[in-house]
Amino acid sequence: MSRNGVKASESVSSTNKDVRMGRPKIRGVDIMRDPILNKGMAFTLPERQILGIHGLLPPALLDQDQQVYQAMQNFYRWSNDLDRYIFMMGLQDRCEKLFYRVVTENIDLMMPVIYTPTVGLACQKFGMVFRKPR
Repeated sequence: MSRNGVKASESVSSTNKDVRMGRPKIRGVDIMRDPILNKGMAFTLPERQILGIHGLLPPALLDQDQQVYQAMQNFYRWSNDLDRYIFMMGLQDRCEKLFYRVVTENIDLMMPVIYTPTVGLACQKFGMVFRKPR
């Protein structure tokens, strides 16, 4: 027996139960908070129901191409590179796949924003720019 009164074999079998049934271990809002797992509005209806995120997203479905278009529209909305940098870092914190897709499709436009010289300015204004630890 372990310290909590549950046999070691019982705890192992209960943790493997979800794997055998094909259910993911992370569900609901935890998927939405994980930038590696989050696909934004690209989750299909069956995926939303299986993952327990149905109702946490708007009812519309947007594929990644449409999300890239919307991200670029938001990117152009900002008037200076520091604001664009903050927007891109927020995108990376929400959905890494979308962030890297936007960057790779617009590499010439993105590199001055997510790298030199804007990162130097962001370092100088770190207290104003900081949003979330990575």
